[in-house]
Amino acid sequence: MTKYTVKLTVAPSGHEVPPLLTKFGAWVAEQDHGTLGSFDGLEAEAIPTEWSPEKADRLRREAFSFLSLPDGSLLVLVRTGVKPSPAVALLGSEGETRTVANSLEEFLSLWARGETEVSELDDVDDAGRALLSAWLKGQKVKVPKAKDFDFSAWLDGETSSPKAAPSVSGPGFAPTALVEKLGPKLRQVASVLGRRIDAPEVITYVTEVLGKKLPASTSVNTSSANVSAPKSGIELALSHDVLNDAFPPIAKTAKTFIPYVSRVWVRAAVGETILGVPWKAASVEEVTKVLGPPTGRRAAFADEDELTVSFWTWALDTEEHLELEVEFDDSLSVTFRVRGARALARYPDVTTGLFVGYAATRGLLDPARFTAHPELLAAIAKREAQGSQLVKQALPRGLWDDHLRDLPGPMPFTLGTDMT
Repeated sequence: MTKYTVKLTVAPSGHEVPPLLTKFGAWVAEQDHGTLGSFDGLEAEAIPTEWSPEKADRLRREAFSFLSLPDGSLLVLVRTGVKPSPAVALLGSEGETRTVANSLEEFLSLWARGETEVSELDDVDDAGRALLSAWLKGQKVKVPKAKDFDFSAWLDGETSSPKAAPSVSGPGFAPTALVEKLGPKLRQVASVLGRRIDAPEVITYVTEVLGKKLPASTSVNTSSANVSAPKSGIELALSHDVLNDAFPPIAKTAKTFIPYVSRVWVRAAVGETILGVPWKAASVEEVTKVLGPPTGRRAAFADEDELTVSFWTWALDTEEHLELEVEFDDSLSVTFRVRGARALARYPDVTTGLFVGYAATRGLLDPARFTAHPELLAAIAKREAQGSQLVKQALPRGLWDDHLRDLPGPMPFTLGTDMT
């Protein structure tokens, strides 16, 4: 059977292949192709200047690639300036970047557990992971303590971490009475929802309770990241791009951000029922018997008209920025999320200004969303000012659907340029 190809003898100019990577490469060369993941092999290569011409000099000076993925993405070793080991980072084929591990040892350990968040390496059967785990144990590889490295921020020119956030990182909201009706594990989920990832509560929950790593940041190219803990029945979505005014983007560098816990999916492995509803509920009638009539019904898919999916929604805070939703469509699904709008025009242009002017003259804009600009809104409604002025002053993050009044019937005019 075909083996992996390994070429680690010579490193690119100015670099050295770490001894551990050399040993690992010799072992990988003996493994059947596919045993450890979907890649062809290991090879020490200079990072192509084409990946980022403006950052090529720094990348090639401080890093080199050692593993190419089928989609063209690269795993690279980066000198962080902090010993004992270079960090492992991802240069994505679509321009995305992130730290995979703070050291080569940590990377191999994550690989053996299927937790690198690189699907081509994580989608390996138990036999492949067992082989790697046994090799690491035989080599007595231990993960060193290493300072968290933010590759995206480093690439953007940031070399130090930002000042730690206060204990309440992000909006602090008063919980509703419903939160107390949740089990202790789900109350903990509710307590981190909407907080920044640098909040002590979030750090403790992810690293100690779930036993997982937190990403260092999100970026212009990668606005969200996930933390998955299947054994705990929890998956978190982290994003800086939450379309809710209470959750503004928090810049770390020019192109990187500190995200919020924007959504949490809960599954049966959490080990608690949801407000008394069993996870194995077999019908909507069974769920209704416990929760009462559904909040509403929706279609299973966007292109369908039939409303077949029942859902129940509750606010988790008194200002209704956070919510819990239980959905039943053949089976139960549970989501904690920050309530966010839909982007109608994420990057305003001339068309956006024309639409805002049109909407203002017909009373389609919600005055409650423009309390800082009532005079301008009134002037536009009287055709004494242009809609582009309101866009410039009040819509720095674009036009959202909740900027419009919730009126019955179809909208008489829609933006057809960048609806998302």
